[in-house]
Amino acid sequence: MARPIEPTPVLKGEDAFNFVKAMEEAEKVSQEEKEKMEEAYQKLKSWLTFDI
Repeated sequence: MARPIEPTPVLKGEDAFNFVKAMEEAEKVSQEEKEKMEEAYQKLKSWLTFDI
């Protein structure tokens, strides 16, 4: 039997500051890259079939 998953702890102090800073400095994905990802997703989705 699996153990229950504990809640994620809340970030406080310097950990919270570092997290926010990292999120602000993260590189944004270009529209071109988003379109490539969507195209790949649609291709993969077309290959998969599930009969439930």
